[in-house]
Amino acid sequence: MRKTKTEAQKTRQHLLDAALEVFWRDGVTRASLQAIAQEAGVTRGALYWHFKNKEDLFETLFEQQYADFFAAFNDQTLRDNQDVWTHLQHNLTAMFETLATRESKHKFCNVMFSKCEQTAGNETITELACRYHRLFQKQIAYALQLSREQGRLPENTDIELAAIYLESSLVGLIKIWIDEPERFDLIAKSKRVIAANMRVLQQGLA
Repeated sequence: MRKTKTEAQKTRQHLLDAALEVFWRDGVTRASLQAIAQEAGVTRGALYWHFKNKEDLFETLFEQQYADFFAAFNDQTLRDNQDVWTHLQHNLTAMFETLATRESKHKFCNVMFSKCEQTAGNETITELACRYHRLFQKQIAYALQLSREQGRLPENTDIELAAIYLESSLVGLIKIWIDEPERFDLIAKSKRVIAANMRVLQQGLA
């Protein structure tokens, strides 16, 4: 039984890897379950044993690719941290390091920015992407709120504005790099951009 469970887990991961490859190659709208099953070397029946549909595959991929970030920024982790400001900077830096060095992360971000089309029939996928984007925004804002409470940001800091400012800068950096990965060293540049953003926020954004 243990071997069967292990094999099932391997097949499930193989399907996720195949889905990412097909989404990256063909775009989310054009990607079919048949193509994903073929990429994974399994039958459609085997795919349906693990995933209900393309949306289920996409959401599981999202959860997997961003598991580290959401673990680092869940409400309880942030509340238990005595220096959320440093925690925020460290984990944003780690996020970019992972993006630059892990091919699967790079491909998934490419899918999110360039291959997740706003087309008829793709509404469920785009809504999933928006839902996780809102969760990202919420956690960043909460980290900034706690940083203000811990005295690392001015008392008059507009948290919503600060979160939008930080997110806009970082998402913009990712988009530029996704489009032109040879243009600059993402790890080196992201460290400087994050540090610059943190300095601006500490000077006050009201």
